[in-house]
Amino acid sequence: MYLVTGYGYAPEARTFPVTVAWVAIVLVALDLLSRTKTPAGEAVTRWLNPSTSAGKLEAQTHYALSKQIAAAAWPIGFVALIVLTGFLVAVPIFVMASMYFRGKRSLLISIPVSAAATLFIWFLFAQILQLELYPGVLFGNP
Repeated sequence: MYLVTGYGYAPEARTFPVTVAWVAIVLVALDLLSRTKTPAGEAVTRWLNPSTSAGKLEAQTHYALSKQIAAAAWPIGFVALIVLTGFLVAVPIFVMASMYFRGKRSLLISIPVSAAATLFIWFLFAQILQLELYPGVLFGNP
C-alpha cells in the first residue's frame, strides 16, 4: 500500500517513500525467510544474527514477558507521541525519557542530548532539506 501510494507522487516527491517501502519489503522478506526451517532460512538467520549459530543458542538470554512488553511499548509510545505532538515535541521527550528511565542516565546528560537530537533533526530536515516536519494532531493546522 505504501509503495503503491509512493509511486503516485511526483518523481521528485516519491524518492524517499519508495526507497523506504522497498527497503521494508526486502527486510520483511529476509525476516520471513529466516523464520523458515529451510537451509536458506537458517543461512539467512546465521548471517543476520550470528548469536544464533550452533553452540550459542544455549547462552541466549530469555527475558520475562513484562520486559518484552515494556521494550515494545517504548517505540509504540514514541509513534503515538509523534502523531499527537509532532516530531519537534516528541523527539526531545522520547530521547530524554528513554535515556533517563531505560538507560539510567542522569538528567544532566539526558536533557542536553535530547535537545541536541532535536536541534539536529530540525536543522537537517527543516533548514537544509527544506522539509516541513509533521506538527502533530494537537499542534497542526485545523
